[in-house]
This record gives sequence, structure tokens and C-alpha cells, in this order.
Amino acid sequence: MEIKKENKLIGNLLKSGNVYKLKCEKCKSISVQISDDKQPDLVCLECGGVCKVL
Repeated sequence: MEIKKENKLIGNLLKSGNVYKLKCEKCKSISVQISDDKQPDLVCLECGGVCKVL
């Protein structure tokens, strides 16, 4: 039952959320963030550096 709840949450975010492609300025990793926030979280999950939106 947990999987259905997660799929519903992900589906809703994909339909109404914002998708951001980010690149870390420190370690150069690329990530994709899906959020219902107006602005992405710019902290890199790999190294803690600052990301910029591509």
C-alpha cells in the first residue's frame, strides 16, 4: 500500500510541480529536482556546494 501512496505523490508532482535541472559549481554533478516550491533547493546533495539552474 505504501508504493501506491508514493506513486500518487510522484504523479501529482510531475503533473503540477516544477522540474529543475541543476549543476553544482563545486563538484560539477548534475541533478534533477521535482518540487512544488517556486524555487529549487540549491544545496548539492553530493558535496554540499551551491548549484545553479541550467
